[in-house]
Amino acid sequence: MNVRLGGLLAASLLFATAPAVAQDTIADKVVAASGGASAGTFDANGNDYDILLTALNTAGLTAAVADPNASLTVFAPRDAAFVRLARDLGYTGTDEQGTWNFLVQTLTTLGNGDPIPVLQDILKYHVAPTRISLFQVIVKSLFGTEIDTLVAGATIRPFFLVLRDNEPDLQNPRVAFPLNLSASNGIVHTIDRVLIPVDLP
Repeated sequence: MNVRLGGLLAASLLFATAPAVAQDTIADKVVAASGGASAGTFDANGNDYDILLTALNTAGLTAAVADPNASLTVFAPRDAAFVRLARDLGYTGTDEQGTWNFLVQTLTTLGNGDPIPVLQDILKYHVAPTRISLFQVIVKSLFGTEIDTLVAGATIRPFFLVLRDNEPDLQNPRVAFPLNLSASNGIVHTIDRVLIPVDLP
């Protein structure tokens, strides 16, 4: 077992056994991790979630992850993950605003002029309808159990710290720090790439 995997396993066990004291929703946690009042403002920090927050707002899904009565797991791509996706699809820049503009254009093409339904499906593919700790993700990996998502019929296939999606030609995301961010309505795990629910043309 390599050092990184061992460290993440130890951290997942620690957080899995720690008592839940979270009061904030998943939306609150993501906003706080992105700088609070400045959250959703494009900047040079690739480790926060400004693009994710912009995408959630654009898709009309912010309320879903702010629902205090929900029980969800969100695999949250940080800004660098969206930049990697854009570059995989042909974008040559590295800035967040340019990345977002490029992805909107791409989604508009995929959606035959309407980017919102495609964006909604991609974002919902990052959400499981139950709370799943990183430890449980790894256990699912060991038993070959898939993770159901909010996109009907589109599952995630974990392989230890890798989340295998439905796009075979792009590199799969890996779980990254911060992980096991416990919220009142679920849990958030950061990932280093964007999950894709379909095999892109």
